[in-house]
Amino acid sequence: MAHSKPLLIPWLRSQIDSSRYPGVNWTNPERTEFSVPWKHALRQDSTDDDVLIFKAWAEASSNGRPQGDSSVWKRNFRSALRAKGFKMLSDNKNNAANPHKVFRWPDDSMPEGEDPPRHQLVSCFDDCLYLPEEVVFADSSMNQDILQECLKGLQLGPETEGTTGFVPPPEQQQLEDEVVIGRCSLPGQQQYPVTIEGAGSEAGLPEQPAPPMGGAVGGACGGQLAEQFLHSMIKTSDGDNFKTQFRISVYYRGVKMLEQLVENEAGIRLVYSPNHTVNAVDYNSGLTLVSLPSPGPMLDQTQANLTQRILDKLGAGVDIWVSGHAVYGLRRGEVKAFWSLSKFDQTRQPHEISKLQPQPLYMFREFVRGILNFIEGKDSPPSSLFFCLGEKWPDPDNRSWEKKLITVEVVLTSMEFLKNMAVDNGASSLQSVELQMSLEEMMELC
Repeated sequence: MAHSKPLLIPWLRSQIDSSRYPGVNWTNPERTEFSVPWKHALRQDSTDDDVLIFKAWAEASSNGRPQGDSSVWKRNFRSALRAKGFKMLSDNKNNAANPHKVFRWPDDSMPEGEDPPRHQLVSCFDDCLYLPEEVVFADSSMNQDILQECLKGLQLGPETEGTTGFVPPPEQQQLEDEVVIGRCSLPGQQQYPVTIEGAGSEAGLPEQPAPPMGGAVGGACGGQLAEQFLHSMIKTSDGDNFKTQFRISVYYRGVKMLEQLVENEAGIRLVYSPNHTVNAVDYNSGLTLVSLPSPGPMLDQTQANLTQRILDKLGAGVDIWVSGHAVYGLRRGEVKAFWSLSKFDQTRQPHEISKLQPQPLYMFREFVRGILNFIEGKDSPPSSLFFCLGEKWPDPDNRSWEKKLITVEVVLTSMEFLKNMAVDNGASSLQSVELQMSLEEMMELC
């Protein structure tokens, strides 16, 4: 039977008092500071006892069914501490004899479970920006003192572990293969180098899939459209690499502020640089820089100030690029970034883009699977990625995508073309044994 997630502070105090976890204990008489073992999993002396407290919180916070492995439990435990105001006093994880961290109990504040004042800014887990609707959507007559408190409360600083100069953990460094995304090396995939000479110029880019010739779209009969579709699909997945361009739309609280087509098939970097050159390419990564626009003369000054605050902290931005048969994402700046495959996502489970290592956001294999499902009468696959900067998405309270301060839609133009080609002509037009067999083979190769 399901049970509610316990409150961290009373739960953790009782666990420390129980003395059931080796190395988890109070370090001062006032019981305001405590120690937690923090041993790397690859150490020869690593044991299951080292992760018991992390596992216990994972079980307590997920109905007894913890997700992921010990590294995920540890990260979630650390995130929960940070969210509740615990401060790390000393980091001794590299101590050969006793790797551990010491944390200080949060200062006296509002008891857990109580509602915050109406205009109080609330920070969500992991230091990302979270604003109650009454703050984000207040009218322009909102008291300026309250606004200043909100701005000062935006926890967008570089407190998250893994800032500039991050060194991958040993288990990541030991991966044998290496991928080249743009011109950045990343572990664990086949190589896909992108030459800088061709980046950002139409002449140096592979062609986009051509539309069916001879009026095939909308008028094909028999297997003609299926043949045209397969031809375009193969062109999109030419060789070992998935090819697409990017159409970016930037919205501030649902109002479109920018639309830009990027023909550089290496990928893009979302930044805030008002004086940047359009279609400028970062030499080191090979990615096209897409600068988010300034808020400008918004009528709602609260929205304008909060939006500008996020933009100012965007820093090195968010990378979105192609490698092999996947689109990857990596957060580089201080502002948290979240993503989904739908702007109508109602799962209430935020998807955060990691700052520590690249993560696949869109798999060509899944698109092919989606086309096969579409042929069988199911929904068509997505062709866009939806991002939210500074606020959680999908929203835990089911607030709509249009109500977020800064959102970005990235359309994968090759996928959009193929999807439209399939949808406009109907699933029956693609019902070809040869096409289905070819798509299944293609999915196996991705």
